[in-house]
Amino acid sequence: MFIAANTTGSLMLHTMLFLANQTSNNSVDPPPSESSANKDVKCYGVYGCFPLDGPWQSKTRQFNVHPQKPSIIEPHYTLFTTRNMSRPTFLDLNDPEAVTKMGINPKGKIFFVSHGYLENGNVDWMRELCKTLLSSEPEGNAAVVLIDWGGGSNPPYVQAVANIRLVGAITAHVIHMLYEELHLPNLKNVHIIGHSLGSHLAGYAGTHLQRDFGLKLARITGLDPAAPLFSETAHIVRLDRSDADFVDVIHTDSNPLMSGGLGLYERVGHVDFYPNGGDENPGCDIRLQDYMKDRKTPIFVTMQEFFSCNHIRSYQYFTESITSECPFMGITCETYEAYKEGVCSSCDEDLCIRMGYHSLEDYNKLQSMGEIEEDKPPVLYLMTGDKRPYCRGHYKLTVRVSSHEASTLHGGEIGTISLRLHSLKNRKSLTSDLRFSDKPAYFEPGFEYSVLVPGKSINDVAPSASVHWEYQMSILNPLTWRILAAPRIYLDYILIESIEYPNLYLKLCPLDKSAVISGMANIFHEKYCK
Repeated sequence: MFIAANTTGSLMLHTMLFLANQTSNNSVDPPPSESSANKDVKCYGVYGCFPLDGPWQSKTRQFNVHPQKPSIIEPHYTLFTTRNMSRPTFLDLNDPEAVTKMGINPKGKIFFVSHGYLENGNVDWMRELCKTLLSSEPEGNAAVVLIDWGGGSNPPYVQAVANIRLVGAITAHVIHMLYEELHLPNLKNVHIIGHSLGSHLAGYAGTHLQRDFGLKLARITGLDPAAPLFSETAHIVRLDRSDADFVDVIHTDSNPLMSGGLGLYERVGHVDFYPNGGDENPGCDIRLQDYMKDRKTPIFVTMQEFFSCNHIRSYQYFTESITSECPFMGITCETYEAYKEGVCSSCDEDLCIRMGYHSLEDYNKLQSMGEIEEDKPPVLYLMTGDKRPYCRGHYKLTVRVSSHEASTLHGGEIGTISLRLHSLKNRKSLTSDLRFSDKPAYFEPGFEYSVLVPGKSINDVAPSASVHWEYQMSILNPLTWRILAAPRIYLDYILIESIEYPNLYLKLCPLDKSAVISGMANIFHEKYCK
């Protein structure tokens, strides 16, 4: 049986979520009010009151319940530093004095990381992200707190959605405890990273810090914020750029819900990244039986990864971005289609910001230069690979099909152009294979065609490339038959430009206007251009 990760599988998952929401009002028994007589409001002491009316009830949020009690959710805050990776400690609001003895550097960065639905604080991706964050900072200069709200992340989905409201408030109190006990001047070094429902949890924490304590988080990173019950809602209901000084969002699964999308498509941050257009990521369109081959992870984890492939790409990209030399460079453009056509390919003309860990640095630089318009948060696009490492360089390719006599007599061709670039210093070991298009395209003599394509990032490209032509012949179309001569295409030149390396500009030509013949490589070189 063929099942694609980003179609049928995700649709099955969403159907289960939808059914869970349909029956949730009958299956959930909200806890009794502890300090409110209003049945539409439940209060939990210092953590505040949680209404169901107003912005919490809308046409896209018809199913709504109160958070469960803290004793049911049982959120835990596990603290890691470089010195206690094997023996983490736990932050306890009932024991604030212990904070000063946990090895947290008051001048260092403090990261909070939150999981999403059906997960807990022991999932592998959170531990991997934790270790990578700590390794990126000088020893002793950072601390990572993993937020474990696994007791409240179970079905029905609508209950988990309600629970993050309370966990967000509790998280705000934990951060305020650190602020008080460590004598922090502000929260400029506090950064919350949340995936899916964890993104909105981070937003709630930011809101409560401002409302209850007059403090504002430095940064929130939303990793594919959950869409069900959050799409087209008021700002207070979901993650929003007002929740921190800087909110960056990575959208990786923003298809409509009934088409398999789990993540928001809406712009909600100071910067919103849409890698691969924000929905269909390379490597997520494989068959289930192929995905299961040679998998050493438990079957439940494997199935979860398969059905949520696009959704989890967000934290995979972010984790890789922390230490990667490849920059995950995003660029602003009117649409993703225009971006793929190479309309936006210069950081001198459009805004470029690295996606992931380093986006704040680039944003601040552009802001200081007056390049950021506060009322127009930038939307950025980029492309990735299908497996780790996911980061790719971006090359604008422009080809001109020759209009000389031999090319004109031969006529237009349907096929795919590909080329291999070589590093000037590591010619044999470092190469980048670029395909003009995934599907065969029509190339007509006398016309020029441009696209933007991903490839291995090389900053010292040799002034030559091997060029290939893959011919697409159809038995049903006589115009594609080639009987007397081998399939070929005549090119005047290929222009190569790089987004990451603006100094890279190559014009490569064939020797003596020779054709690129199907099945044979033709060497294009800078010196062949006249």
